[in-house]
Amino acid sequence: MDAAFQTHIGCVRALNEDTGAVVYFPGGYVMAVVADGMGGHQAGDVASLMAVDIIKMELQEISNSGLLTPEDGIDLLDRAILKANDAIFDYARSHDDCHGMGTTVVVCLLCPEWLVIGHIGDSRIYRISEGEISQLTEDHSLVNELLKNGQITKEEAVNHPQKNILVKALGTDRSVDVELKALAWDPGDQLLLCTDGLSNKVAPEVMLQTIQQASTPQLAVEQLIDLALKAGGEDNATAIVISNSNPAQDRNGVSE
Repeated sequence: MDAAFQTHIGCVRALNEDTGAVVYFPGGYVMAVVADGMGGHQAGDVASLMAVDIIKMELQEISNSGLLTPEDGIDLLDRAILKANDAIFDYARSHDDCHGMGTTVVVCLLCPEWLVIGHIGDSRIYRISEGEISQLTEDHSLVNELLKNGQITKEEAVNHPQKNILVKALGTDRSVDVELKALAWDPGDQLLLCTDGLSNKVAPEVMLQTIQQASTPQLAVEQLIDLALKAGGEDNATAIVISNSNPAQDRNGVSE
């Protein structure tokens, strides 16, 4: 598998509250994570960095786990994300200037045969397969709840004034339910993990065209971020693209 990570502060914000990482483990496993902190001066950047660091640390046991099943992957992601939630919640309670801070998170654990995803918030994961793009996550946002309940239309959701309000985030409550699922994926499939600074600015069909035409994941993330900036770049924008190419030699390392 080949993966690339790119983040940008955007054209307006004074601080980048997005964080992400790609980690290669022995045995052909890859972990990718993106987090979008919230709280601004209340340390949204701290929340997203804590989430990514803790999840990376908790998944280090993969190195000694041998062969994993998708069910193992779900358990690993669930424990890692909940550990991050506890740490962020406790940190916010013990630091007055960080009260109310939190973060979105989307995480993938992958091998050539399957992938497991976990998420909280409105950062997204898309899959590109057989010439089509599909969103694998469901936004935990007020606008999405209104949309599902038929209270607003898709057109109204695009520019809704409460678009950025989340109904669930990491670190804002003592307990949280993580959405987790395992999926098969095929050689040639690709994944996109991104924050709303990208998904609010670049339509899925443009994401699809950009990723399909890019010769490498690195070129794809660079072009996607550039599109978000050209569309206004009012928010931080972060993207990870992963290609399920032919299995290569085992790699160890982190890209951040």
